[in-house]
Formats: sequence, C-alpha cells, structure tokens
Amino acid sequence: MAKRKKSSAPKNTAPQKAPVQEQEPKKESQNSRVINELFGSLEQEPDIENDIAELGSGADAAQNVPEKPRRSRFFFGFGVFVIVMAIIGVFSSVRFVAQIASNLVDNTSLKNEFAQFIFPVVVNDIAPFEEADEIPDSSKISCSIWNILVNSDTKEFENQEGGLTIPEYNVSASCRELFGSSVSLEHQTVGTAEVRFTYDPDSHTYAANKNIRYLTYSPQIVSVSNDGDVYTLIVGYLPPTIASVAGVSGIQATPEKYMEYTISRWEGRDTLMSVRFSDYQPQTEEVNPGELS
Repeated sequence: MAKRKKSSAPKNTAPQKAPVQEQEPKKESQNSRVINELFGSLEQEPDIENDIAELGSGADAAQNVPEKPRRSRFFFGFGVFVIVMAIIGVFSSVRFVAQIASNLVDNTSLKNEFAQFIFPVVVNDIAPFEEADEIPDSSKISCSIWNILVNSDTKEFENQEGGLTIPEYNVSASCRELFGSSVSLEHQTVGTAEVRFTYDPDSHTYAANKNIRYLTYSPQIVSVSNDGDVYTLIVGYLPPTIASVAGVSGIQATPEKYMEYTISRWEGRDTLMSVRFSDYQPQTEEVNPGELS
C-alpha cells in the first residue's frame, strides 16, 4: 500500500472567526422584536373594528357623566327668587319715596297736625289776639273743653247720665296746652244755647255733652311757612253744612274768611301765640279734602 504524503502546510490551531453575515440575522431579530413590542407587528393586520369599539366605549363613558347634584337646582331657584324679590323691593321703595316727596311738597302731614291742634280755636271763632292774656276767660275755657273733646280720650269723664263730667284741673291743663304754661284762667259756665259747658263750683267740674254736632267753623290750612321754631299758617274758615253737622267728611266748601295763625313748636309741643286777620285772596275756588268733623 502506498503511504500518504504528509502535508507540509502548517496546521492552523487558532479558532476561526464566524463570518459577519451570520450575526446580522440575530441583530435583525432583536430589532424586530423591540419594534413589535412598541408599535405592533408590521405584518399583522390592524384590528380596526376593535379600535372603533374601544373609541365608542370611551365616548359612552364620557357621556355617562353623573348628573349635577339637586342642590345646584335648589340654589338656582333660590337665586331667581331673590332677584324677583329684589325687583319688587325696588319698585316698592320707589313708590314709597315718591309718596314721601309728594307729601313734603305740599306739607300734607304738617298741615294735618296743625289743623288738629287749632280745631278747638277755629270752632269757637275767637277774636284776634297778640297775647294770650288778651283772650277772654270764657273763650279760653270753651277752647280748652273743645280740645279735650276732640283730642283726648273722654271715657274717664263719662257719667251715669250719659254725659261728661270734666274736672277743672283737666280744663286748666288743656288751656295751657293751647295757649302756653303762663296763661291764667278763672273758671265759669260758658257757651250758648246750642253748646253750653256748665261749671259746678262745689265739685269743681264742668258738665258737657258727650256728642256735639253743632259747629261754627272748621279749619282748612292753606299754607304753612316757618322761621325756625315759629310757624305761620293761613287758615280758611269753612262754614258749617248739613254734611259736616252729620259727621260726613270729604265735603267741598269755600272758606268764608281767612286768618293768620302763629304757632310756636318747641320739643314737639305746640303753643298758639297769636291770631290775626289775613289779606289772603284765593286764586281759585278752595276745596277742603280733609275737613275735620
């Protein structure tokens, strides 16, 4: 047998490196796996129907927002109520202010106060005076008793006969209310056949009728002016009528004459200082809307 020839080439005992081409597929597979994990497989068809369903379920979830609490409806209704009441309050306030302004323009309230105060004097048609001492005692007594009848509660003076028994002390106090605290008075029977106040010196009382219908005049305040605490009034003397005697108010009449009254008002108390004739001439027919009866 023939012997094999030994190769003269030296054996290469060092390990051979793998070709570069064999490592590229491995890198490719790693990159593909990362892309698939992030964005999904490119070869896989997109599931459009599932995506639409998911979007639909998200829209439904957005629509299923819980309703607002009922408290918000309550507060809304309460707010509307407050606004409506505020509007009503504004209209009421405007009307109230307008009424006050109207009263201030014509001094209605002040005229009524003075008319009530001087009514006992007007009804007695006393003579003009500059000082209270000039007034006769008979006129002062008659005015004072009328002041009690008109402006005081007479229940305490009622007697069993249905009339009134008025102590002279009350008459003196009423006189001071009208003409001032310094006025003097000598008590006596006064009046006429129609209206008489009988004085009893033993009991120091006056006898008067409970209801008096006869009137001579009633006042109508034409104008009021003041200089500090002193007020000057132009007073129309309305004559008696059947309606006024019967106690009907709101009648129309023309004053027969006009007088000028001077009244001092101090700390809420009025004092009649003087009564004079007036040269006032009405421009139009005077109408008395609030005659006292």
